[in-house]
Amino acid sequence: MSELNKESIKENFIEDFLNPKSIAVFGANNNLLGTMGSMQLRNIIAGGGFEENIFPVHPRLEKVQGFKAYKSVFDIPIIPDLAFLILPTRIVPEVMEQCGQKGIKRLIITSGGFRESGSNGLELSRKIDEVANKYNMRFIGPNCLGVFNGWFRYPEKNNAYFNTFWIYLPHKRGNISIVSQSGTIAAQTAWYTNDMGVKIGKSISVGNERNIDIVDLLEYFKDDPQTGVIGLYIEEIKRGKEFRKLVKEITPKKPIVAIYAGGTEAAARSIMSHTGSISGDDKIYDAVFKETGIISTNSISDFLYYLRTLSQAQSYNVYPKGKRVGIITDSGGPGAMMTKTAELYGLEVPEFSKSLQEEIAKELPTTASATNPIDVTFHENFLNMLIKFPKMLVKSKEVDNIIAFGIYDFDEIMEVIKSSGGEIDERMKELENLIEPVVIKPIKKLMKKYSIPVFYAGPVPYRTSLMEKFSSSDIPVFSLWDQPTKCLAMLINYSEFRNEHNKAL
Repeated sequence: MSELNKESIKENFIEDFLNPKSIAVFGANNNLLGTMGSMQLRNIIAGGGFEENIFPVHPRLEKVQGFKAYKSVFDIPIIPDLAFLILPTRIVPEVMEQCGQKGIKRLIITSGGFRESGSNGLELSRKIDEVANKYNMRFIGPNCLGVFNGWFRYPEKNNAYFNTFWIYLPHKRGNISIVSQSGTIAAQTAWYTNDMGVKIGKSISVGNERNIDIVDLLEYFKDDPQTGVIGLYIEEIKRGKEFRKLVKEITPKKPIVAIYAGGTEAAARSIMSHTGSISGDDKIYDAVFKETGIISTNSISDFLYYLRTLSQAQSYNVYPKGKRVGIITDSGGPGAMMTKTAELYGLEVPEFSKSLQEEIAKELPTTASATNPIDVTFHENFLNMLIKFPKMLVKSKEVDNIIAFGIYDFDEIMEVIKSSGGEIDERMKELENLIEPVVIKPIKKLMKKYSIPVFYAGPVPYRTSLMEKFSSSDIPVFSLWDQPTKCLAMLINYSEFRNEHNKAL
């Protein structure tokens, strides 16, 4: 990134929301389980980035969660960079007015009950607009959870994060940034993202978008060096022309995955009561997404898997050169299903050349098959499937992509051996320790050198130790076998889009 772009990021007003040095919090007390704002303040404290610059405002309490509390924003000894409001809707305009008089220019308004709640809410919306215009304020919300920034004031603070969300669990930091009109998609997917290895560095819940919208945030993420992939949850797009123009600039360099939640009559009713948005026809959004290169899905599971797949491709610049897939499996059923779905998604599963089959057959039991897929059922050498056969396929130049199915949990295997009175020899103990030097490091080098993605899968949960080794190392790994081919097809399609665009430049 150029120095000019780095400076433009620092000067972008969104930076003030993601990296404030001080914050005033309205609506928190010492009841962590009974008050939403109290847990949100606790999350801010847990991030470890503010030292003493947290200023709770409370009319009665002397201290809030160990911090000195102030009766009024006017009593705070400095002008905080950011005000965070979790208050009854009716008093939000008044508190905003006080913040404006204090000199605070940036606010997050979690409070709901504005545009989405009828005529009274619309009137309150107009009031907060007037206050914001009067004092030249910018605010996120209302009806939102605010922000998560895993790169909080990086590199000055290496391990700090900023989390205004409710619930308590932060995402694991990575190169994915989320903009969502749903707080749940932005925040409460963290159990799944952390389990699956979907590494989200920044996530913003924009709510009603009264002042700051998706376009504002895309402008920021376009040049943000910590963002490599963008995820969007959309209920409406307010500035369609600007959105289309901006996204066309972004998608050839940074892939965007989107869920559009509108498009049906029942969905429109739900969205209107949620954020007050007016949704449009599915066909309009489908056309916009196709024209601009946005990867679209209606599935939250696919959304997270696609983001992870693209994140890993961006991190190591490993994009497929074609549609040919080599499949390695230690089980006939998953191999057959992956072969079928690969072809259904438009991929090719070519039969290997005679010379390659002969080379592979030397390492296989007589019950196995050296065609494509390679079925190593009843194999004796676990590492052949994980590294030796993938190496052969990469170097053969007969495939553009590889999927290897056969990840299991060593810890459980050892436990069964011990509990049944068996003996664990030293070779068995060392097997798991060999995974990183013998499999993970070499396969990462091969993927980068040849630009051939290698996906691994196995019928075990992500929490198992071996799956975590692959996931934490940014190796594409999948529990079960229905997602690898779908994610690979998506990656190939995006790679083709990216290449066509770059050729046209």
